[in-house]
Amino acid sequence: MVTTRRRKELTVIQQLLREPYRFDFFQSIRLLERSSALSQKQQSFATEPVAHNALPNREVVRFHSTPQLSFKGSDVSTIDTKDTEDCGDSNRPDKQWAVGVNFMGLTGSQGVMPYYLTELLLREQRQKNSALSEFLNLFDHRSISLFFKAWHKYQLPASVERSYQQAQKHRHKSSTSKPQRDLFTDALLSLSGLGTSELSYRLPVADEALAGFSGSLSRQIRTADELKGMICAHFDLDVSIEQFQGQWQELPKDIQTRLPGEECPRGMNNQLGSNAVLGESCFQIQNKFSVVIAPLPYVQFMTLAPGSKKLDTLKRFIHFSVGSELDFDINVTLLDREVPPANLTDSNDYQPLLGWNSHLSYDPGDQQTTQIKLSQDLHSPDDSLPLAS
Repeated sequence: MVTTRRRKELTVIQQLLREPYRFDFFQSIRLLERSSALSQKQQSFATEPVAHNALPNREVVRFHSTPQLSFKGSDVSTIDTKDTEDCGDSNRPDKQWAVGVNFMGLTGSQGVMPYYLTELLLREQRQKNSALSEFLNLFDHRSISLFFKAWHKYQLPASVERSYQQAQKHRHKSSTSKPQRDLFTDALLSLSGLGTSELSYRLPVADEALAGFSGSLSRQIRTADELKGMICAHFDLDVSIEQFQGQWQELPKDIQTRLPGEECPRGMNNQLGSNAVLGESCFQIQNKFSVVIAPLPYVQFMTLAPGSKKLDTLKRFIHFSVGSELDFDINVTLLDREVPPANLTDSNDYQPLLGWNSHLSYDPGDQQTTQIKLSQDLHSPDDSLPLAS
């Protein structure tokens, strides 16, 4: 975008290429890897991360030291593009980044070899002979790559960032196999009970999103405030948790009271004050709660319609968070004035669903709300209909 002085602002990668001395070495390599990941559709450029078990001609960056005896004030001296070397693979990319560094190498002011080798190298370069330089760069590239890999291993943000880039690239190539996670994400998911490969990527919620809630999911007991916070953070919904919602539950046959008869001569569970129960069901209030969603705009309300992907994701997320021991229902609230008039037509703007968005009366100035209760076992509009209250 042009500034008030009519000068075009440069992107970060353009600033890096123009003024590499202004950037830190590690940040420069992260930017180059990120730029390569964003433009992975360009098959002519290398995309593999640095020191990540790939051939040198497939790595994003090719390192070399700066053969000068002067002391530099920056980590990176130059960033250019170069043609990749032929390593016997026909599908190799055409270009990769060439990064010159000032802080380590065999030659140069910071090199480990005697200075006369740097002088010899400069003399050979003045004579247009690059054989010695290319030979020494074989060792420089490997040592600098391992140096970056050692730094990257203990930087959690950088590790997660690279893992995400590799996962995006993996999904772009293959949609069947599972991408490999980084150690930090794998440790967080292990706290949530999803550390093994058999349990990963089985929920509609991304595992990377669940890793952010590992502190709450690692607890044996989930509190109402924790569940509310996770729903608000992931689904962007203003919810409240109403606990101790009573419900009738059927009693198993072996618990019900039976008087002596032909089928059961001695009766069953018929001791008064001990195990006698009247009826076939009992009222329980300690194993059910309600997730009440604040009034929503109509467009957002329709995203939670029965059978929608968001509703199914929300139900499975709640079920995973609280476990199978507790029952729940979801109460969705909508202002009556947000509901369009009932119309027996099917269009892109309005698709009538009985019991959801089809009201017989319509008043644009109505301030009342309609609350629809959705069971946790509701899968699609064909299975059952929501109850309006």
